[in-house]
Amino acid sequence: MSLRQYNTELGLLIDKVVKVYLEKDKFFVGQLKGVSEDSNLILVNAKNEKSKVFPKILIRSSYYNYVTVEEEPFPMQALADRIATIFSKGHVNYIEDQNIISILNGKIIVDEEGVRGSGPSADRVKKIFEQFRMDLENPSEE
Repeated sequence: MSLRQYNTELGLLIDKVVKVYLEKDKFFVGQLKGVSEDSNLILVNAKNEKSKVFPKILIRSSYYNYVTVEEEPFPMQALADRIATIFSKGHVNYIEDQNIISILNGKIIVDEEGVRGSGPSADRVKKIFEQFRMDLENPSEE
């Protein structure tokens, strides 16, 4: 993996809830807010293994062993598949390394935060996005 790919992957973890494993059974769980060039981490709203709360904590890279994502990633591919049902073949592209959906050659862009673009097509995509988010938050009982 190139340094560029590594930094891209690391950037995708910003604002995610992560678990930072230290020595033995020690760890912190919190929202990742920043990463330095040396892989030092800044977590906010963090808790340690004893549930002690830290509003903000800096963890030096030499102090931790590894990091895991604690929350489920947003199912961007499933959203792309749903959006593709209203557009002609080839007009909806999920760009995995950027974790975005490009629609109509970039006229509409969708990421985890929402939809960028204007016009009737963008309005339709916004409705699909909002319904998709509601479906994720309130899965129907089957």
